[in-house]
Amino acid sequence: MDGPQWLEERRKGVGGSDVAAIMGLSPWKTAYQVYQEKRKEVKDWQGNERTDWGKRMEPAIRQWYSDQTGRAVRVPDKIITHSKYPFMLASLDGFTDDRRVVEIKTARSAKGWGEPGTDEIPDYYRVQVEHYMVVTGFEVADVPVSIAGGSPELYEVPSDRELQEMIIEACATFWKRVVEGNPPDAVCYSDAVARFGRSPAKGAVVASSGLLDAVIDLRSLRDSKATLEAQEEEIKGRLIIALGDAGDTLVDATGNTLLTYRLSNGRKMLDAKALERERPEIYQQYLKQAEPARRFLLKG
Repeated sequence: MDGPQWLEERRKGVGGSDVAAIMGLSPWKTAYQVYQEKRKEVKDWQGNERTDWGKRMEPAIRQWYSDQTGRAVRVPDKIITHSKYPFMLASLDGFTDDRRVVEIKTARSAKGWGEPGTDEIPDYYRVQVEHYMVVTGFEVADVPVSIAGGSPELYEVPSDRELQEMIIEACATFWKRVVEGNPPDAVCYSDAVARFGRSPAKGAVVASSGLLDAVIDLRSLRDSKATLEAQEEEIKGRLIIALGDAGDTLVDATGNTLLTYRLSNGRKMLDAKALERERPEIYQQYLKQAEPARRFLLKG
């Protein structure tokens, strides 16, 4: 299963790739973002270069795993649902006849990965495979991974009952929020803007000592940013002046390129003012009113 049908099925519960986010362990996504996806409040994420590469590598790593272990890997043709907790879903990369989850990974670095053959994998992948073991009832998960494009290594993760109970509780609490339309707390800037950016709230809030400190810190950061930007502009100016009309490329003594300063093709732009003046009926026809949004302005 793939594409729109798969995405619709995933909205019916919590999948393994959602668990790290709802437990606050994911470096890529928050619980609030997963909530929005389940509620169809945002467009479906289409993946990126990293995930696309992982999909391309998956068949090769699956075959490597089978060759190394002698186990055939079965690939489910549908999302699996827990018999007792229907909100817990598993979209498996594969499983074996002797009841082992197979979860295939590609990683950019070895950070979080221990010695091959152990269960030392990053926490955000650990809760994913434990989730899959909850759904399937299997007692072990094998995680073959290619790190930085290298030859695959194999990790073996046994079931952890205590961790699995925590996962079940986290999934149940999160799914109750989804069903009731009660979003999780915002935990970062993007969450905050998504959660409150279009709220028509008005009125003054008295700042606590912690919020006063945050305002001071923000002012300090903006002052530092302005200073750094001014320094950057000054250095860039010196380099451009050094190139002048003599060339468009700066190199070191061995000919390695350090920077370039070249003419680019001028981009085409719509002259909105001229269109409004000369073709007001067309301008009005295609004029679109943006949805109101709150603006963040730091005073003082």
